[in-house]
Amino acid sequence: MNVIKSLLLFILAGIFEIGGGYLIWQWLKEDKPYWYGLAGAVILAL
Repeated sequence: MNVIKSLLLFILAGIFEIGGGYLIWQWLKEDKPYWYGLAGAVILAL
């Protein structure tokens, strides 16, 4: 059971890292609104 929980947390952390980084990239390089960067920072902090 602990292995499954750890695996799910690992996958969730990866999704948050990729998603947060992508939102910050969109804000910086694609001239999206500032809230993209803010949302990306919050997601990365999670």
